[in-house]
Amino acid sequence: MKMLPVTYPDNYLSGIASLNLPCEEGTGDWHMLGTFDERNTKPIQFLAGRDLIEVLGTEGIEDRSQDADRAGIPRSGIVWASNHARAIADMVVRSVISGRVASHVRLDDWMPEEDQKKRVLYLLDKAKLLPAQRARMRQWVQTQL
Repeated sequence: MKMLPVTYPDNYLSGIASLNLPCEEGTGDWHMLGTFDERNTKPIQFLAGRDLIEVLGTEGIEDRSQDADRAGIPRSGIVWASNHARAIADMVVRSVISGRVASHVRLDDWMPEEDQKKRVLYLLDKAKLLPAQRARMRQWVQTQL
């Protein structure tokens, strides 16, 4: 298994990498070996930081060291990572800030239950976005309901 990168509360694991850290809720992705296997030559995706914290705050950034340990993923220090709802919110926000609708992010793939989806929508509702960015985010939300 690949060693997880050093992380901090303001430079944390998010996106697909975080979705592939198993959690007790059973949400997220199921390609852990493909993401963290050392034969995968792609770097672990993605680290998030202050840019997303400015938009979404710090809610959902957690110490997920125990999740990594349970999955047998080596680490060097505390694993600061987004929970699964925050990982999805981070991917959506990163897309809308870049001028795109997050059409590659499909909520049902990772959060099939309504209460799970509501956690993502709650985070996105609090996002500090410009009007055009918020419009792209709302466009994405409409495709997910």
